[in-house]
Amino acid sequence: MFKKRRVSGLNKIKSGTALDTATLYSKALAKGDLEGMRDLYSEGYELDFVARDAFQGSELSVGEAADFWESWFLAFPERDYQVTRTIAGEEIIVMQWTFIGTNSGPLMPLIFENAGPPTGKTVRFRGVSVYEIFDGKLARETTYLDLGTLLVELGVTI
Repeated sequence: MFKKRRVSGLNKIKSGTALDTATLYSKALAKGDLEGMRDLYSEGYELDFVARDAFQGSELSVGEAADFWESWFLAFPERDYQVTRTIAGEEIIVMQWTFIGTNSGPLMPLIFENAGPPTGKTVRFRGVSVYEIFDGKLARETTYLDLGTLLVELGVTI
C-alpha cells in the first residue's frame, strides 16, 4: 500500500511513527476490524465527520464512533477502501481515499437520520481523513467525504 521513498535521507519510515499508526488504522478500517480500530484510539478520541455539521455539528466519542463504524460495516458488508494518497507529518497524517461498497444491510440512524432498508446499490465516492496522532494513539479523526455522490448513488431524495 505505501512505498518507502528516500528523499535526501529525510523521509525514512520509522516504527512507532504517526504514519505507522495511521497505516494500521486504515488497514483495520478496510477489513472492518472494529477491535483493531478501537485499539488505536486514545482515551479522548473524537471522530469529526464534517458532513454532520449541517445536522448535529458535534464530534463522536470513542463509543459513538465504534457504533457508527459497526453500523457502516453492516450497511456495506461488501466493500473496498483504498488509500490513494498520503501526506505525513510528525503528528498529522492526511489520507485521501476511495470507498466502493454495495449497500446490502440496513442504513441505520447513525448513518442517516432515519433507518432505511438496504438499497442493493453500489456506491463509489472519495474522501479525505486527517488523523491527529499522539504517543502512537489516534486522538482525532476529521473526515471530509463526498456526501452528495453517496446520497445520489444510494438514490436518497431529500
